[in-house]
Amino acid sequence: MGNLLIGPNGSGKTNLLEAIAYTSIGKSIRFHKDEELMAYGGDFFALDSIYERDNGMDISVQLSFGASRKNLKLDGELSRQLSALVSVVKVIYSAPEDIQLINGSPRIRRQYFDMAISQIFPDYLVCLRSYLHVLEQRNALLKQKYDSAQKQVWDHKFALALREVYGYRKRYLALLNQAFSSSYADISDTFLPLSVAYNAVLKDAFNADVDRVMQSLNELKSREQIWQRTLLGSHLDDYSFRFGEHNLRSFASGGQKRMVVIILKLVQAELIREHTGIYPVMLFDDIFAELDIRHSRRIRDLCNSRFQSIIASPKDDVKQIFKDYPSIDFGQAQ
Repeated sequence: MGNLLIGPNGSGKTNLLEAIAYTSIGKSIRFHKDEELMAYGGDFFALDSIYERDNGMDISVQLSFGASRKNLKLDGELSRQLSALVSVVKVIYSAPEDIQLINGSPRIRRQYFDMAISQIFPDYLVCLRSYLHVLEQRNALLKQKYDSAQKQVWDHKFALALREVYGYRKRYLALLNQAFSSSYADISDTFLPLSVAYNAVLKDAFNADVDRVMQSLNELKSREQIWQRTLLGSHLDDYSFRFGEHNLRSFASGGQKRMVVIILKLVQAELIREHTGIYPVMLFDDIFAELDIRHSRRIRDLCNSRFQSIIASPKDDVKQIFKDYPSIDFGQAQ
């Protein structure tokens, strides 16, 4: 079930996919700033979409941005919380640049996993926002003279917020790795056991209690006074993809890495379905040009029976893989 978007590069296919994704998470799936999404010379944009739920009922999503302000309406009702949108609409975007989830910076991986976690646990957005607020306030304190009692208060608030973030990340990685142990073998038989490890500044972070966090902050006191910022926490942590005992970044081939990030998105979709009851919409932006026909067909088979897929490609040979998908011709590049 799905559609093909066929047209040359620059014809607007990716813009359409990004607009669809924006109406599911309330921001650019490619991490563009809202100001960068406006038409050249414009000062405002608005998106209006309708999603059909699995129970047959529609939900209307309206998002607009202008004058540095974003508005969200669900079924015509103004909503102040982005988590309300993430709770009801699930979209997963996959593109060739996803390989940066393996090869790129820790920030890219943190952004991806924060988004993925929020799609299963929407309250994580509130938790993460609270943590970042405490982090900002604590960093501001470290940039000025302070007394020990004042720092103790912010250390405790930080430790509490950090523990909550770690709780969500621990739960998600447990679900993800459990799914990896059984799901990816359906796609390729050339992989070693696949998993994602969590690499934290704080030793044994997922099991550290509030007192341990505060003790570690106290041990970092002199260094934090020099650097004037918080030197441990989820904002500095990283994730690593593993093939058995090997780090995927240095061990795997380019083709294996591309398959892993697609598998990651498929497992993400299945976790959303299992834990929320919502079938996500899959957006594939020109990923099949990088895959051989066998892997392309396997991905098709996995998507066909489960999710609505919208597939963009500059070449119409993708029609041979998705023969039952209607296609939309985007014509010439803009």
